[in-house]
Amino acid sequence: MVSAQNGNELLSIKNESASLLNSYQPSIFKDEYSDAACIVRIIEIYSLNKFRGKGEKLHSLTGLTIPDTEAVADEINLLMSRFERLCHCEEEELSFRQRDVASAEYALKNAGLNVNSRTVAEVKNKNAVKVTRDAYERQYNSAKSRLKEQQSRVSIFRGFGGLLLEEAEHIGKNISKKYQNSFSRQLTSPTEFINILNDAVLVRDVRFIMAALCALDKAVDHILKCCKFPNDRYELDRGGVSRTMAYREYYRAENAILRSVVSDHEYAEHAVKFNQLSDFKKKIFS
Repeated sequence: MVSAQNGNELLSIKNESASLLNSYQPSIFKDEYSDAACIVRIIEIYSLNKFRGKGEKLHSLTGLTIPDTEAVADEINLLMSRFERLCHCEEEELSFRQRDVASAEYALKNAGLNVNSRTVAEVKNKNAVKVTRDAYERQYNSAKSRLKEQQSRVSIFRGFGGLLLEEAEHIGKNISKKYQNSFSRQLTSPTEFINILNDAVLVRDVRFIMAALCALDKAVDHILKCCKFPNDRYELDRGGVSRTMAYREYYRAENAILRSVVSDHEYAEHAVKFNQLSDFKKKIFS
């Protein structure tokens, strides 16, 4: 039901919320694109999927629409396939760190002390071995720490791929079961994934798309708030209903020209002012 606005639609110069809504365009992922583009597109699909509920409400009140993911099964499969490769790289690193721990553990066990030493030479050797053992123990603990860190990274990578699961379920047909099973869980938020990234350029790109999507979400929230009837008695007695109806009129999909010449607040307050004048005159002459 929810679809992107026409890219040729008049921008709402006096209204940033409507402009954000009209100008946002999803970017479809292709196989020749970079891993960074894959990650950014996964975040975009996940976020726009989450916006669908708000989009339905917005459309029912104003006729405006939130951009849809525009994703199809082939793109979801392609994204999952590409991200599976990134997960494999992390899992190869995990295997390396597991071997590192095993090697450090073996070295530690073979640096044992003879607690029954009797001769001076044996005691001296015992002290030397202890120093060596301490070094091996530090190496072992360090290897275990790196292993634990990598295990967490692998889990987060798999969870990030799982951010596509809800969109895959929404599409329904022709989604690869192999990849769906591979990414059987999802993160609660892409932010968890950002925190483990070491590439500054990738972090910049991810933060950029998240900021853009956050701005889009706030724009929708602003419009929905304006178009919702107030519950507060004080607001209702001071033109609350007239103000809300004016906002709904202002944000009607076909009123792009109106939004290019006046702000939502100016229009609503103007409408309230003259509605109150009309209501007062009716009371006088009733």
